[in-house]
Amino acid sequence: MIEMDLEYKILGKGKTVLVIETGIGGSFYDWYSIVEDLKEDFTVVLYHRCGYGKSQTPKTPRTTKNIAEELNCLLESIGIKERFILMGHSFGGLCVQHYAKMYPYKLKGIVLLDSTSFNYKQLYMLHTPVMNSLIEIDKMVESNIDSSKKSKEELRQQNRSIISAYENLISDEDMKAVEEFFTSAMLHKTIAEEFENWHIDSNEIRSIPEFPNIPLIVIARDNKVAEKEWIKYNILEKEAILYEDQWRKLQIELSRLSEQGRLVIAENSEHEIYLERPDIVINSLKTLIS
Repeated sequence: MIEMDLEYKILGKGKTVLVIETGIGGSFYDWYSIVEDLKEDFTVVLYHRCGYGKSQTPKTPRTTKNIAEELNCLLESIGIKERFILMGHSFGGLCVQHYAKMYPYKLKGIVLLDSTSFNYKQLYMLHTPVMNSLIEIDKMVESNIDSSKKSKEELRQQNRSIISAYENLISDEDMKAVEEFFTSAMLHKTIAEEFENWHIDSNEIRSIPEFPNIPLIVIARDNKVAEKEWIKYNILEKEAILYEDQWRKLQIELSRLSEQGRLVIAENSEHEIYLERPDIVINSLKTLIS
C-alpha cells in the first residue's frame, strides 16, 4: 500500500460512512455547514487531495486515476472496511466516476453533484466562441500556473474575497487554516495540473467499461439560473442556453451509468448545490439509507 499523508476529518457517528470528494480548488471547510445536518445519520469523511491544504505534495501526476488510488489508500489506512457512499462535486465527481470503476465492490451508493462529465469535451464542440474563450482549459491552466508563482501576500490579496467569506462561519483555528489553504502556491500548481490532465482522465474513465450497478443520484443545477449567471459574465444569451442544454444532457447521461441511477434537478441553484440547496443534497443522501 502506498504511504499517504493526507489531511482528513471524520465527523459524525452515523451508521453509514459518507466520503466527500471536493471540487477543483475547493476546501473541505466549505462542507462544514451541510455536514452539521448529516452527522446524525452518517459518519462523514472529508479530506484534501495531495497538494491541497496540509496534505502532502503530489508525488505522481494529478490524474483522476492517481487521485482514486490515493483516496483508497487513505480509507484503508483509517480503517474504513464497510461499503460506503461516495459523493463528489464538480471535478470531484469526475474523480468519483473513476473511483467507482476501479473499486466498485467498495461502494454502497454514489452521489454526483453537478459533476464534470467524462464526456466534458462535448461542451467545447458547441458554436459558443465567447463561452469557450472564458472556460478554455488552457486558460485555467495558465492562470493557476501564474498564481503558483506569486508570494503568500500576493495570493492573500488575490483570494481576499474567498477567504473573507469564511469569517464568522468557522473557528479562529480553522480560519487560519483557510488562509493557509488559499495562500498556498502549491494549491494553484496542483489545480493547474488537475485541469491539464482532464483529457487523460476522460479517456481513461471511458476505457474501463463497467460502472457499478448500485444506487446513483445525479443532482444537476437549475439551467435557467445558470444561464442568468453566465450572462452576467458577458456571455451571449444564445451561447449560455446552448451550453446549459448540453450540460444538462451530460448530467442525464451520467444518471444512466447505473440501472439504479436517477436525476434530481436542484431548482434555484447554480453550481454550488451543497451551499445553495443543501436540503436537496441531504434528502437525496437520506434516500440511500432509508
